[in-house]
Amino acid sequence: MTRFRLALALAASLLPAIAAAAPPHFAVTGSIPIAGPVKWDYLTTQPGTNCLFAAEGDRVVVVDTATRKPIATIAPIDGAHGIALAPRLNRGFATAGIAGTVTMFNLKTLKPIKTIDVAPGPDAIAYDPATERVFVPNEKTQALIAIDARTGKIIKRIPFHADPEFIVTDGRGTAYLNLNSADQIAVVNTRTLTIIRRIDVAPTCHGPTGLAIDRARERLFVSCRNHAVDVVAARSGRILATLPIPAFSDAMRFDPSRNLAFAPSIDGTLTVIGAAGKSGYKIVQTLKTAPTARTMAFDQATQTAYLSAATIVKTLPPAPGKTYGRPVFAPGSFRILIVRAEHH
Repeated sequence: MTRFRLALALAASLLPAIAAAAPPHFAVTGSIPIAGPVKWDYLTTQPGTNCLFAAEGDRVVVVDTATRKPIATIAPIDGAHGIALAPRLNRGFATAGIAGTVTMFNLKTLKPIKTIDVAPGPDAIAYDPATERVFVPNEKTQALIAIDARTGKIIKRIPFHADPEFIVTDGRGTAYLNLNSADQIAVVNTRTLTIIRRIDVAPTCHGPTGLAIDRARERLFVSCRNHAVDVVAARSGRILATLPIPAFSDAMRFDPSRNLAFAPSIDGTLTVIGAAGKSGYKIVQTLKTAPTARTMAFDQATQTAYLSAATIVKTLPPAPGKTYGRPVFAPGSFRILIVRAEHH
């Protein structure tokens, strides 16, 4: 038995006890002001460190969560969106949607190593430890780009002919990619670099956007534009639960230690989803955060969530072809909210 499978088996043996434990109560405990452009997307934390990586306009800002101070800026990353980390390789990767590139950087020095041209349109990004490859969906070319995480070389472009959103990997050779316009999740073999099947999430989920994975239980948590979260069995594609959320959520997160999923919504709420019985799920808390806080990262070690937000001063009419207004933000108002677990 490999070390990874042994860890999964141990985690599975602990699931009943974890599920039975009362979920913690979460509360907003502070915020970290970040200077620079008031434009953002995803965040991620590096396990075992105090480093929080936040996309911000034309850069990725690295924050020390212990001191609550920025410690580095990785730039230029024009149209920063997603960040993926490969700690074993001492590599990090960040997508630049406007520039059409992926910046590979050193995790210790936080300095760029290489710029990889992937054409304008990259958004989310995921690292697969099973193959040591990075996967980048491109919304304009509608292709999934596989990159060798050691060399930064593009291995293959996999067409999927739909608008993509978030992507996650299971660490064992499979990736899952939300196809927003198709109401599907593409299942990708990260070894053969092929799409092996698609999971239909309609009619319960329209416009799958945020995505998180429970690797031990092989379940996916999908936030949908019709203000819902679907819980999907990854192997069978069966929808196990559909739960309402208040508004659009752009990034799901999952805490394997407590079997909790998180859906941050743009209206300023954070929905916490927990287990209910053997295979059911329920909403255990709806926390008020701040309007615009639609993406987040979660640090399992400290039971802390970090959410990007800013202050809206007015909203312009929708852009051509869009149904939602365009917010105008107060200069200098970009910040990262801190949400911690409070045990009672």
